[in-house]
Amino acid sequence: MSQADRPDGYDAVVVGGRVAGASTALLLARAGHSVAVVDRVRFPSDTLSTHLIWPSGVIQLERWGLLRTILDAGTPVLSTIRSDVDGIVFETPVWADSGVEAVCAPRRTVLDPTILAAAERAGADVFEGVTVDGLSRDRRGRIDGVVGHRDDGRPLRIAAGLVVGADGWRSRVARDAGAASHDEHEPSNAIHYAYWSGLDDRGVELWFRSQGLMAGAFPTNGGACVYVNCRSARNGELRRDLERNYLRFVAEAAPDLAERLATATRTSPVRGTPGLPGFVRQAHGPGWVLVGDAGCTNDPASAHGITAALRDADLAARAIDAGLRDPATAQEAMQAFEECRDRSRPLYDLGWAMASYAWDAPAMFDLQARFSVELVREARETADLPAWPPRLPAAPSRVA
Repeated sequence: MSQADRPDGYDAVVVGGRVAGASTALLLARAGHSVAVVDRVRFPSDTLSTHLIWPSGVIQLERWGLLRTILDAGTPVLSTIRSDVDGIVFETPVWADSGVEAVCAPRRTVLDPTILAAAERAGADVFEGVTVDGLSRDRRGRIDGVVGHRDDGRPLRIAAGLVVGADGWRSRVARDAGAASHDEHEPSNAIHYAYWSGLDDRGVELWFRSQGLMAGAFPTNGGACVYVNCRSARNGELRRDLERNYLRFVAEAAPDLAERLATATRTSPVRGTPGLPGFVRQAHGPGWVLVGDAGCTNDPASAHGITAALRDADLAARAIDAGLRDPATAQEAMQAFEECRDRSRPLYDLGWAMASYAWDAPAMFDLQARFSVELVREARETADLPAWPPRLPAAPSRVA
């Protein structure tokens, strides 16, 4: 079996090169640690996504010196959020008390490669087209890296002191490490979307219907993303004729949006999922740690997945750095990471409350109000974190 470029092993190998994994690798490499990143795809590569980055995530991307690159790639700045709940319409600016006056919703073909390239510039070794088949262990049974194969079939082993699982809700790292899960939810919310050109820009637009539908539209790179959500029980009905029923469901949820789409052009196939399971997993164990969806999968109704991935990367990288510098503190640092991660538990619960469709208009107003409070709290906590790592570049001016 062939060995990776560093025969003596890495401080950490990160499984998954998208937001959570690339960000963790970026921060560890900037702190001076040896890091490898492996992913089965080659970037740029699209993936199912909620796109939106809430204020905490914007703060982190700015702090890491990446926000300007993402905006310069044509990512629109989104400063207003318009909601229509059973015909009651209100528009609010992005919460200034969060410290951020605009959010964004980049395509994953922009966001993921931007972070991964920054990690590589910082010194991380990136292995694309590599599927991880499992964890490797030493003679004492302790995890000491990963084994896998390249896309041409050649086997590969990467030795490392720590494995970071950033490989999504189906995480192979979590499964092989035996990570326990709790607070589980069955899939309840089917999500489908497509990209459009020619749709007028009205910022972030959200529709909520108590009969079991949600819809939304927001500008992104090269146009707009338009999605429609329904109870998972209706997924079969929607997918019997996906191209036609996507538009029918949009019209059912948001008639005014459907009228505007009549003069726009769809530029992609309709993509989606019948729903995702929800869970909170044990975040760490001997020789491993989980970040992003691998550790906690939110329902896409909250659009909090990318922001949570950025948060996890920051908190986990700090903990990993502390443990690498002083192994006697590693367990304490990892426990602090998990506790900090779980302070965003209200956002997890609120997302699943939205995805349950067990709400009427007054209940949805309450959910949205509580969600906004939690986003502001999360952003303030992120802004209060001390600057880190030591090699962090100066951040660009904040986007207003």
